[in-house]
Amino acid sequence: MNLVTYENFDMGNTIKRIVIDESVSNTKWRRFEDFAKKQGIGTSEYFFIRQEHPGMPDGQILHHLLSKTTIFVTTDRPFHNKVLSKGLQSYYIDDEKITGRPLRGIRFKPDRFLIKKDSIIKKNYHQPQTAIRSLLMPDSPSKLKKLNTKRRRIRNHFGGLDNLDQIAVTVSYKMEGKKNLTGIRIRVSSNVGIKAIDASESYISEFVPPEHQSIVSICHALVLVIQLTLHSVKTVVYYDADKIDHPVSQSIIDPGDIYLCFFNILSECFEHLEFVPTSKGKYMEKLRKKLGVLVGNRKTNEIVMGDILEMLNKIKGQKRGVNSWKPSTGSS
Repeated sequence: MNLVTYENFDMGNTIKRIVIDESVSNTKWRRFEDFAKKQGIGTSEYFFIRQEHPGMPDGQILHHLLSKTTIFVTTDRPFHNKVLSKGLQSYYIDDEKITGRPLRGIRFKPDRFLIKKDSIIKKNYHQPQTAIRSLLMPDSPSKLKKLNTKRRRIRNHFGGLDNLDQIAVTVSYKMEGKKNLTGIRIRVSSNVGIKAIDASESYISEFVPPEHQSIVSICHALVLVIQLTLHSVKTVVYYDADKIDHPVSQSIIDPGDIYLCFFNILSECFEHLEFVPTSKGKYMEKLRKKLGVLVGNRKTNEIVMGDILEMLNKIKGQKRGVNSWKPSTGSS
């Protein structure tokens, strides 16, 4: 049985609005509603960020939406502590507790400066969606949660996705018996002088026919960028030239291959996509070294099983069969 801990509510200020973070599920919100009734929190004005300003960065939530007359409800531990540090009221909720106190051992980053365009509130902060993104998302709740955490981390570091300049993707693979272990690292830089970050690191293992190992590795890299909704930003894929063939050249040579068709469909989602063969360099060497460490390591939890055939089947269903796909030459 889950333990729910309720903290005393500070009635020092008149509460006019409860602001609900995007991370709060309907189930958790209903739990908080019950808590609020028990605590006598008397307000009927509820502001759901997912409805009013989806994708709003934490810094702008703090700047635009929160005040001495609001209560914030969130599942984000660092942001909860940060809101409290400003002398504002916040409640953290998870599967076991609801608390209005700071969470021990949880640090938060200092305030990032607001640039001029951040002072203007937007209706929607999400980047444009691509029609196939829903078909590429994992079914596992834990994997979805990890993706959402990565997206929020990127968004909050840069103060919004409008401040992104380039997505640099490094991709390689290593054989693990009959399996292909693909390694992908994503580094994101800004257009407003904010420090670049290593935003994602993924290692995907699956059985792949030898002739398709190159293109499957590239496809996994593009899928990850789309899952993180970064595909509208200039994307440069640095692929391991010692192992991987240029994907655009492959698609021209063999336009009927289903994996190459998949590559073409993925590449069409990007506004600016470039492929750069890479044999040396700091990031490529790090990736190769990590792949060497992971191969044969059965104790690691960093490797996930690939599901490219499942994604292909989902798209096949929408496209009324693989044979009806109309591959293009992609981007270069």
